[in-house]
Amino acid sequence: MDAPWWGTGAAATQCEGAAPRADWAGWEAEGRAPASRDGNGFRTRYADDFALLAARGVTHHRLTVEWARLEPSPGRWDANEADHLRRVLRAAAEAGVEVWACLLHGSAPGWFTEDARGWLDDKAVTLTWPRHVDRVAAELGDLVAGWVPIHEPDLTARLGFLDGTFPPGRRSDDDHQDALAALRAAEAEAARLLRSGPRPVAVTWRPGEELDHDDLVVVGAPVDALEDPLARLADTAAPAGVLVVTGDPGPQPASDDPEARRRRLEAAVRVVAGARGDGVPVVGAFHLPAVDGYEWHQGFEAKLGLFDRDRNPRPALGAL
Repeated sequence: MDAPWWGTGAAATQCEGAAPRADWAGWEAEGRAPASRDGNGFRTRYADDFALLAARGVTHHRLTVEWARLEPSPGRWDANEADHLRRVLRAAAEAGVEVWACLLHGSAPGWFTEDARGWLDDKAVTLTWPRHVDRVAAELGDLVAGWVPIHEPDLTARLGFLDGTFPPGRRSDDDHQDALAALRAAEAEAARLLRSGPRPVAVTWRPGEELDHDDLVVVGAPVDALEDPLARLADTAAPAGVLVVTGDPGPQPASDDPEARRRRLEAAVRVVAGARGDGVPVVGAFHLPAVDGYEWHQGFEAKLGLFDRDRNPRPALGAL
């Protein structure tokens, strides 16, 4: 049995900075979060970054397609941005890196979150979001290896509608429950639409959840907490395949030992390989992020990448 592959990834805001019309850009403008600037520069350095990953044996990457760049205002599709994304995906292919596209991770268009009430609007799941998913699939589907519709939909609902630490900044039990239901429905609807294409789709798995589909499932946890969810997954009906999303918990203190980070990731690699050996069909795993970048409320202080901002490799990279 082949060992699971390991790849990398990041949110678009983290690696290229907030899109000008994104809700997170509004938060930065209001002083609610540090300025993300250009993230780690991936937007202009993508070809070199893919070549760097491939040279180090990292041949899979999870790329976030930023909705707020493709549709900066309602119904206005930015063809130049779509062309940019196709150049990015072609550069990945030329480097030998397979790209999985994530359609929502941490930020959304400001017009959607604020003006259209976001996931509290009845039309979000039935009209606004499916229209976007269909358009992205039509534009980019021939260049991606697979799809991850929404990064951690349950966490997205909690941060934005209960904790109030992400846009739209609400703190309401009722809003949280409504947004949670909407985001779960949005993930399911995106999976339904994307299944009609030739690429695999990976959706969130929740402990205790019965699987009634043939999609891949995503298991997400920090590197030092992977063992429990993978063990629990082994006790449920076997999914078609599993993608792991992990990373070092942050922010790390400045004195954090790089060798200690390497040992934590080595342990995570062993856990993933062990789960595969125990019959959990782990296809691969993504470490987030690839390169140090912007970390939401921490700005640029967290050092969580396998490479620093100057693209120097860290010891943790040797664990993969």
